[in-house]
Amino acid sequence: MPLVEEVAADRPAGDGNGPGDVARRYAAGLVARRLASATVTRYVRATAHFVAWWTRHHRGDVSCVGRRDVEAFVSGHLRRCRCRSRMVRTRTDCRAALHHLLRLFGSETPTRPTTPVEEEVTRYDVYLRQVCGVAEATRIHRTRHVREFLAGLFRRGPVSHREIRPHTLSRFVIARARHCRPGSAGVITDGLRSYVRYLELEGLCKHSLRDAIPSVARWRLATLPRCLAPGELTRFLGSFDRCSARGRRDYAMALCLAMLGLRAGEVTALRLRDLDWRSGTLIIRESKTRRGRSLPLTPQVGRALVAYLRVRPQTETDHVFVRIGALEGDPIESSVVRSAVRLAYQRAGLPSYCSGTHILRHTVASRLISAGASIKEVADVLGHASLDSTTIYAKVDVPRLRAVALPWLGPWP
Repeated sequence: MPLVEEVAADRPAGDGNGPGDVARRYAAGLVARRLASATVTRYVRATAHFVAWWTRHHRGDVSCVGRRDVEAFVSGHLRRCRCRSRMVRTRTDCRAALHHLLRLFGSETPTRPTTPVEEEVTRYDVYLRQVCGVAEATRIHRTRHVREFLAGLFRRGPVSHREIRPHTLSRFVIARARHCRPGSAGVITDGLRSYVRYLELEGLCKHSLRDAIPSVARWRLATLPRCLAPGELTRFLGSFDRCSARGRRDYAMALCLAMLGLRAGEVTALRLRDLDWRSGTLIIRESKTRRGRSLPLTPQVGRALVAYLRVRPQTETDHVFVRIGALEGDPIESSVVRSAVRLAYQRAGLPSYCSGTHILRHTVASRLISAGASIKEVADVLGHASLDSTTIYAKVDVPRLRAVALPWLGPWP
């Protein structure tokens, strides 16, 4: 790669940690992880930019680099960079490239820069995790909206809780609600109310602040949960290419969603030790409600898992589902599950409202209700902590509802 040779020529190879040696090791590591050639070139250029900056301002070899150095480069140097034109200056590319560089040296992954707003959000996140026991996915959404609110109010300056007033909260919610659906707006208000409760608990604000957050008009029980019809489910599952390793993996993930009612996060958290082949069960240890449960490993799901595990890349991780292709062998994230399901919807020609993984959980619940399962049994399968989350599925059993419905007497006099 010409760029690697260019970086290597800037400094002669020494004890193995000189710029030239680092460039060669870094590029070889990216190629070994099967990243696309264009991505490798872009990341090597970003890393070359960082190495040039490091050698000008620091003493010692590049192997001493840590996450603070990465943040100083991304948040500080790139803002006023005057380096030569071939250098990559995009913060997203540089942060992603240096993430791989830190992995090369076994260092910590880069984190957000330390600002007063970020410190406040970190304290709030600790409260959500340790006091409220909120699941990670919920914490991500709540901290994101609180971060946006505080950043818009204080920018990069210190956080003054006295300046958080009713009109600032209502103005933020109204501005955000104009561009999203009622459900998304409700997530924003829930996050802000949670943050205000945290401030009240710490004695940092008045109790009246919570009343200033507008309520979003939404009726959770006003509509039926969307689910796939039997024919649509057959088309969905038949759209996977089970002759390739990636297709077998995606098919196994889809069956875990559509037959067992797992969440996307529960699929990514599955470990090899969670598959009990002798008893024919699958153990869910990490769930949104922090309550483990054991589900039957149906023959269809079991056969799909076996077919995938036979072609699963060799890796040191014990996660069941791992990446195939780029970053091969790494545990997958929830975005990989959602992407595989979304592409399957498109291949099957399903309606446009089929876009997420939760519709498959609705399908499982609807099938159970239609088969005569009780609300408590459905809640146990789906892992709901409260029956209130499951009662919405009582409306999908139309035959039972028709049996208990009173005859229509005509219009009112």
